[in-house]
Amino acid sequence: MGKVPTTETKRDYYEILGVDRSATRDQLKQAYRQLALKYHPDRSKDPDATAKFREIAEAYAVLSDDAKRHEYDATGHAGVSERWSAEDLMRDFQFGDFFGGRFGDLSGAFGDFFGQRTRPRSGVSRGVDLRYDLDLTLEEAAKGGEREIPITRSEKCAPCAGSGAKPGTKPKPCSDCAGTGQTQHAKTSKGMRMVTLTTCSRCHGRGQLIEAPCTTCQGNGYEFVTHRLKVQIPPGVDDGMMVRLARQGEPNANGGSPGDLLIRPHLRPHSSFDRHGDDLYMVKKVTFPEAALGTEISVMGLGGEALRVTVPAGTQSGTALRLSGKGMPRLGGKGKGDLFVVTEVRTPTDLTPRQRKLLEEFTNAEAERPKEG
Repeated sequence: MGKVPTTETKRDYYEILGVDRSATRDQLKQAYRQLALKYHPDRSKDPDATAKFREIAEAYAVLSDDAKRHEYDATGHAGVSERWSAEDLMRDFQFGDFFGGRFGDLSGAFGDFFGQRTRPRSGVSRGVDLRYDLDLTLEEAAKGGEREIPITRSEKCAPCAGSGAKPGTKPKPCSDCAGTGQTQHAKTSKGMRMVTLTTCSRCHGRGQLIEAPCTTCQGNGYEFVTHRLKVQIPPGVDDGMMVRLARQGEPNANGGSPGDLLIRPHLRPHSSFDRHGDDLYMVKKVTFPEAALGTEISVMGLGGEALRVTVPAGTQSGTALRLSGKGMPRLGGKGKGDLFVVTEVRTPTDLTPRQRKLLEEFTNAEAERPKEG
């Protein structure tokens, strides 16, 4: 039996996040953060919190990725489902980008939808990485240099010292699990006794209950703090590359090393240049006589540099004229790419009587030329 499609029952991703279809990346991020905090299963009393949180996360994972968002805008849920599996949708998106493990292990909340891959595990305990999307102009990407960026990450709540309890009070051990965070369920079958350990549903595995939550952190034990960090952008950085700042991510709740900050540059479209790797392309209009007879034209390179380009006689429309070393810097300081000036031969539309007569004479002369071969 084939798989029953489920896309018809899905809500619109923009509707889920409460944003317009023209929402910017920052607007999407702000909407996701607010909703995820509201419906996180560890802090929300809504009985449908887990399902809503999963829905919110899926919407943001698609709309925050340019390729997935473009596909969704064009084809809707069906197109996204055909191109990406549920695991693919979440592979490049980690909830530590915003929450950094401060809510505990999320795998139980997401189950099979995320393939149990919301947070990679390793033998060494460390904080979760954060991601920052940095918008750059083409000129800024070519120049590189130092940029200052704001990063919001969680830190131990100062008023309650991270306990989550209102100052002057303390958390109390959970009576259901005796403070262990786990409950045991024993079952005897055919003379064999089996014991199953599950996360305590009352304290959600914390082992403690907070009767009077701290008003600053709402009982979570952390608060958001914004830091301004300086990052060195290498000249020639391209869209989607990753710049890593070690130990600038989320702190580790168990005392391990912090995670890293992953900075992903996004290049804004340029009015004159298209980038392909280290090479740049621009279109330059030339007249029919200039293309036929040849000429020298001036163009403006990236950064305002005045350049001269020789247009050989007989140049056809669409010809790419190369200016070596006038493209983007290659990463690692290994020279520059090239600038290609693509000619667009302009056909005149408002001929004077004399121009028309000259073109007619040219046409007649062409017709009288001996045919080759």
